Amino acid sequence: MQDYLGVLVDELDPFIDVYLGETLSLIAEAEAVERAVAVTRKPFWISFTLQDQPGTETLPPTLRSGETVADAARWIAGSGASALLFNCSRPEIMRQAVEVAASVLSQAGRSVEIGVYANAFSSDDDGAANETLHAIRDDLSGTRYAAFACDWVESGATMIGGCCGVGASHIHNLRQRLR
Repeated sequence: MQDYLGVLVDELDPFIDVYLGETLSLIAEAEAVERAVAVTRKPFWISFTLQDQPGTETLPPTLRSGETVADAARWIAGSGASALLFNCSRPEIMRQAVEVAASVLSQAGRSVEIGVYANAFSSDDDGAANETLHAIRDDLSGTRYAAFACDWVESGATMIGGCCGVGASHIHNLRQRLR
């Protein structure tokens, strides 16, 4: 993996202000990003995707690998990352991840931006990511997405956006609510 990341970093570095390791499913992937960008001395952000099957809202938040968000936040606290984000997961499970991450980072005395950009995929789809087309949720209006975002901000998120299936109306509502 380092060979591939090294080539990307070498070729893109003149054009990059900040690196984003995105939609990572395990801590080892974040470690690989950290190693690859270390030579640049530029800031980097790490964004993890979470277990988000229906029913996981009441369980401790975990990455898709099964590693806990608490462990991921502890890793972030010891890394040079300037942001910890959660993306491409259902909005219902994001608040708990933000709360856990904010608590761990606070206990570690680390000031790291926390962000969320959830997806709008239907949870009824069969198949893993990139194996099938996913339907977009009918129940996730821009207003409802903005309400979730307010919860994330209340829990400690400082950066908010949208991932797959989140469109212009969602972002417009975010802007209106978070002004």
